[in-house]
Amino acid sequence: MKRKMLPGMLLLLAVLLVFTAIPLGVLAETPENPAVPSTAGAEDPAPLAAEQNMADPSVSAAQTCLYQTHVQNQGWQAWRADGAMSGTEGLSYRLEGIQIKTDLENLGVTYQTHIENIGWEADTDRGWKSDGQISGTEGLSYRLEAIQMKLTGAQAANYDIWYQVHAQNIGWMGWAQNGESSGTAGFGYRLEGIRIMILPKGSAAPGSTLRAFNEKINVPLEVTYQDAIYDPAYNYKTVDFYYQRPVFSETSPALTSINQLYDGLQNDWQAKIPSFTTQALKYWNNDSATRKNSYIKYDERSQMEVTCQVVYNKNNLLSLQQVVYSVYVGSTHGYHELTAHTFNTETGEELLLGDLLSIDQSQLKSKLTNEFAKLNRDDVDLNDVYEKLGPSAKYYLTDAGVCVYFNQYEVACYASGRPTITIPYSRTDLLKPIETMIP
Repeated sequence: MKRKMLPGMLLLLAVLLVFTAIPLGVLAETPENPAVPSTAGAEDPAPLAAEQNMADPSVSAAQTCLYQTHVQNQGWQAWRADGAMSGTEGLSYRLEGIQIKTDLENLGVTYQTHIENIGWEADTDRGWKSDGQISGTEGLSYRLEAIQMKLTGAQAANYDIWYQVHAQNIGWMGWAQNGESSGTAGFGYRLEGIRIMILPKGSAAPGSTLRAFNEKINVPLEVTYQDAIYDPAYNYKTVDFYYQRPVFSETSPALTSINQLYDGLQNDWQAKIPSFTTQALKYWNNDSATRKNSYIKYDERSQMEVTCQVVYNKNNLLSLQQVVYSVYVGSTHGYHELTAHTFNTETGEELLLGDLLSIDQSQLKSKLTNEFAKLNRDDVDLNDVYEKLGPSAKYYLTDAGVCVYFNQYEVACYASGRPTITIPYSRTDLLKPIETMIP
């Protein structure tokens, strides 16, 4: 029995000796089966706490900038840091107050807000706030509308502070920096959210800087010329003159430029007064006493008047209309001529229709004539429309879009009124995006 088992044991021993002779490195270099998923790292340790914090947008390992907001219906939210949003989106809740500070050594932050019913804090005895102080209000239900912030301290020259707000009716606006205004003024729009970051000096903006601030500028409309001619025999005003226009008291280059344009328009209008007066008195003096008494009864007179209105005032764009009305006493009807001008309120430059269009100038006539054709009006001569359209064609802005128009008699009869098309701002096949018209 023992003799039969001996050969088998010797064979088993030989096999074991062969395997123990294979170097361990050879086994380690054996390629994995690609069809079998690797489990390497399955038992790796969990990420460090610092790594988890960096993955959370509301927390930064450095925490260079910290801020918290007081929100309608919520009160003070928790502190946020380094670009995380503070406030709300989609709830229509206003920001009412804010505190901002930085943990960086030898660096501080100062800030002010534009507050409902108060305006910019620096224009009042409230002044700028600094390093965690409250800017805004508590318990008054006043909305924040805009904000400015700057860095202070020995290290201020080495950093930029960037900030971006979410505004009512607009959404997220562009990033502003280092004391620039962010938000809106003059519209009554509330701030709803904010993000703030402190970056090394000269770093790229965290995102788009387009339209960080939107201000409705104050446009005072004044009557700058008013006069009349009386007939003493009838104790009656026979001719009336009236001119209304914008008059900016501010002395910024942009508003000065706009003032100068309207100075020229008024001078041109006043230059027509002598000839108009001559013709108006001719009609009056040639009429009989019976007709004159009839005019007095119905309070009719010759008129040469200009009235003005603001039709668009946002996105750093200002569009103004003037209606020039002239009529001679006793005539069948007067004549209304609409003039309109649109300006870049940052520079005072007047914008032509061609500046707003996204289409090639060579296609302007045909494409806009097609838009007029969609009116389906037999009284509008499309050939005249085609000939009179161009980069300097008449237009004005409204909230609905760009309105291209012709005055009476230009492309239709007097009774047809003023043929007008409105191109919605969504028509990017024809228009540049209005948000990008002025950087």
